[in-house]
Amino acid sequence: MHTIKRLFIGVVCALLLGAVTAVITQAQSEEPPTTVEPEDCGSCHETVTTMWENGTHSQASALAGFVKAWQEQGSPSECLACHTTGYDTATGQYETEGVACQVCHPSAPHEHPQKIMYTDTSSRLCGQCHTDTFTQLGESHHGQEGMACIRCHNPHDNSLRAGGVEDTCAACHREQTHFYSFTGHSMEGLLCTDCHFQLADGEMGDGHGSRQHNFTVGEQNCTECHGGDMHYPMQNQGSQEVASTAPVANPQVVQAGVVPLLGDNDSHALDSQPQSGANTSANFIILAALTGMLFGLVGSPWVEKQFRRHDKEDEGRN
Repeated sequence: MHTIKRLFIGVVCALLLGAVTAVITQAQSEEPPTTVEPEDCGSCHETVTTMWENGTHSQASALAGFVKAWQEQGSPSECLACHTTGYDTATGQYETEGVACQVCHPSAPHEHPQKIMYTDTSSRLCGQCHTDTFTQLGESHHGQEGMACIRCHNPHDNSLRAGGVEDTCAACHREQTHFYSFTGHSMEGLLCTDCHFQLADGEMGDGHGSRQHNFTVGEQNCTECHGGDMHYPMQNQGSQEVASTAPVANPQVVQAGVVPLLGDNDSHALDSQPQSGANTSANFIILAALTGMLFGLVGSPWVEKQFRRHDKEDEGRN
């Protein structure tokens, strides 16, 4: 009997709190939206905005390398689709120069912060402009493991998240970088990038695929250094030379030995969609109802005690 009473009290509290939340959210949705423009992002996100201003995305249309190459090719208008924001192919006009916040944060600015600002973290978004790099990443083990570009790159200032390239590789490939330090290549001063991160053909710099992102080691990597002696014995190779005895890591681990992080799988980012206002309000109402139910169940003993006390007082008066 007590259980039924407590459940009843919980349901009543859930309905009351849910109804109040529904009224409040409906009133907020009917209020005129605050006028917020894209250029106002810095008023709240000062640090991130400063990083973006100092990065190549914000200066995409003014970079010296881009301007020079663009003018040499006759200033083709299609380049502005990536180097500006909101470019209209029909009119040739654009909203702002460079890659602005709304490219990755496409939610309407005036709906934020009342609603969650949707963020597109997919590599496919990056690949709309970095086409060659996106293709190479998709063919690599990194891409096949679902690693998004933002795993290594900070999209606001275009820097590497771990600092240098070597530190970025070591952040995941800990075993490989440890044993590599004992090899002859390492003792000669070679870095991971010397073999796994070669300059791209026709390298232009300033974001135009300056490095290959397939991370594979091809025959040309070996011949660049060993082309003259790879088929002949090394000179002055005496019996005192000691072969490296460092353990060889599992090739599969070397190929795809990454440490997965929460939200790193690119497929989730590709499938995600902006939250609508209706869904957000419904979530608040459901949360309020559940909170009311919990409050009712926990507080029902106190409510029952008050009822019994009130009944005893009535009996005493009679």
